[in-house]
Amino acid sequence: MTTENLYPHLNEQAKALINESDEARIAFIRGGTWLNYPRAKEALAKLEDLLAYPKITRMPNLLLVAPSFNGKTSILERFVAQHPAVVDPDGEKSICEVVMIESPPTPDVSAFYSRILDALMAMYKPTASAQAKNSQIKILFEQLGVKMLIIDEIHHLIAGSLNRQKDFRNALKSLGNETKVVIVASGIEDAFTAFNTDPQMSSRFTPFELPLWKANNQFGALLATLELKTPLKKSSNLKSPEKMQQIFYRTEGTLGDMHDFFKELAVNAIRTGAEEIALDAINTLDWVPPSKRKQYRRF
Repeated sequence: MTTENLYPHLNEQAKALINESDEARIAFIRGGTWLNYPRAKEALAKLEDLLAYPKITRMPNLLLVAPSFNGKTSILERFVAQHPAVVDPDGEKSICEVVMIESPPTPDVSAFYSRILDALMAMYKPTASAQAKNSQIKILFEQLGVKMLIIDEIHHLIAGSLNRQKDFRNALKSLGNETKVVIVASGIEDAFTAFNTDPQMSSRFTPFELPLWKANNQFGALLATLELKTPLKKSSNLKSPEKMQQIFYRTEGTLGDMHDFFKELAVNAIRTGAEEIALDAINTLDWVPPSKRKQYRRF
């Protein structure tokens, strides 16, 4: 029988790996995979729409909000990967339409500018004033054709004093106004607090939420997609109500935890020789759910 007939529960990539060594399959599983679920598609489409926006007096901005470990950074990294820096075919300069940074741990304007310059691989004096860094950024944005600045972990904004928060928000507004780039800010629910204290900020940034998952057909479809991509020799039928409900219960609706839990289940299936994810394994795998980790202690 052909590989296609033997493993109808797998996609072509997984079938190509099915006869590789256990170590190779485990490495592939632990490497993870992109999950193109509906809300992620919507987010990517929204980002594409914003990237194509013409320059106007007040550019549209986006606030991507999600619970911790629920897919926001993966979506942003996917978008950045789809828009890498390239060499201008009509010249010798580089074009870098999308720049992504992580917000500094506190609302420090100079550190914020430094992170942008680092992302652009620009030479600068770390001791330079915030104003000097800002001027350099504006020149580089123009030279490199930057259209979008993505700032992840923007909830760090509320970690400083009210005056520093105000200075940071003003720096964001000024940078957007002067460069006419779209600004995409991303963070956990605290990001709403960071922005809503300033009416101008809340009016400039349209919120886009990635809520926790529910134990429904969409969650089942997500598990089915993972199963399709995972080189196990037997079908696990993870979208069955019993397995789906138990996976949801143990991961509490967080996308990242569900994905990590699934990967450990798949690795366990290979190492035990089961080659499928059984309900008993879902129930007994050593796993601490997100809500219990703060209280978790090893003795």
